[in-house]
Amino acid sequence: MPASDLLGTWALVSTEWKRADGKHANPFGEGAVGVLIYDASGYMSAQIMHAARPAADPGQHAGIDAAMAAAIPGYVAYFGAFTVDDAARIVTHRVIGAAHPAWVGLEFARRFELTGDLLTLRDDLTTADGVEVAAATAWQRIR
Repeated sequence: MPASDLLGTWALVSTEWKRADGKHANPFGEGAVGVLIYDASGYMSAQIMHAARPAADPGQHAGIDAAMAAAIPGYVAYFGAFTVDDAARIVTHRVIGAAHPAWVGLEFARRFELTGDLLTLRDDLTTADGVEVAAATAWQRIR
């Protein structure tokens, strides 16, 4: 599959973490929204927002630090370059900038499945509390 098959804009369909103990979790809650963009120049951007983030008054600039501190745990965003390994079915995101400062400079390799206009990215990870997780994020191509 050529990298060009991933090009475009994708809307979040679902996120799911299947834990090693058999429990399932949706880290962004029901109704999460997100967008994933791959462009022809080899750059990408990914954003996911928890639907139940704290609301803030859009007309208020006072207290923005507190509002941002409360909101950031429900928001994941990063951008950078990407490459595709067709044979291994892996897309690698090379992070240039991110909401989480520790992610800058990292590479995120994701196994992918593309079925029509549905893209699923998979990763095996270990949570901060040491639980092994099989993570899957599904995206629908926006036309």
